[in-house]
Amino acid sequence: MNLPPLGAGDGLGNSFALARRSDLRARGWTGAAAEAALARQVCGASLDGLLVIGDAEADGAVTVHIVNRDGSDGGACLNGLRVAACASGADAGVFRMAGRRVSWRRAGPGAFTLDLGALDEARFRAVEIGGLRGDAVDFWNPHAIFAVEELDAFPLAAHAARCARHADLFPHGVNVEIVKEIAPDTLRMRVCERGVGETAACGSGAVAVALARWQEGRSEALEVRMKGGSLALRRNAAGAVELTGKARVSLFLEET
Repeated sequence: MNLPPLGAGDGLGNSFALARRSDLRARGWTGAAAEAALARQVCGASLDGLLVIGDAEADGAVTVHIVNRDGSDGGACLNGLRVAACASGADAGVFRMAGRRVSWRRAGPGAFTLDLGALDEARFRAVEIGGLRGDAVDFWNPHAIFAVEELDAFPLAAHAARCARHADLFPHGVNVEIVKEIAPDTLRMRVCERGVGETAACGSGAVAVALARWQEGRSEALEVRMKGGSLALRRNAAGAVELTGKARVSLFLEET
């Protein structure tokens, strides 16, 4: 089967191969198994996943699907949605990813805001793994968050592996975030994502960190700083969670 035309996208160091589903169909890459095989073939160790942009549905929402580099389903990827927004060339729109409808708008040069809704479905649990107490936050993806003093030196990969072995706590795997507060409204974060490993940024992980903090009764807007850059998170007047950050694309879907 011929490779489809592919582009490249980056959301704070979360890097993706990009493809249109119509191009995949035209070259015989149809179905979840084919997309998983394509992700394994093109991502290697340098790309975090394959972002597949579909057609607009009857309600106008454009479908977006993320496949991790190991071929597993990436669920909801908020850095990926900002990349898809950038690739659209528009100033606003609506996406559907992992069954969720997300509206978005351009927020300045190279920046995009996602409206995630109230996220009332988020669930919080206290966990203790490897002697560390943390918070499990389940909303669109499963997350486990741990506050640490030495962020850079912390053995994140080993701790994420320990968390992943707790299938009783995380039957669908887990993204593991470690955080350190550097100001009341600013946190630093590292993340190890299921099916990928440590990545430069994770949008849903930053949201999980904000939700856990707001669950404690705090309400300030937050900046979450990661290796790949920063995300701004706040609740708007309607109570919806808004996430704002940079994204860029190159060689997007050029015909070859």
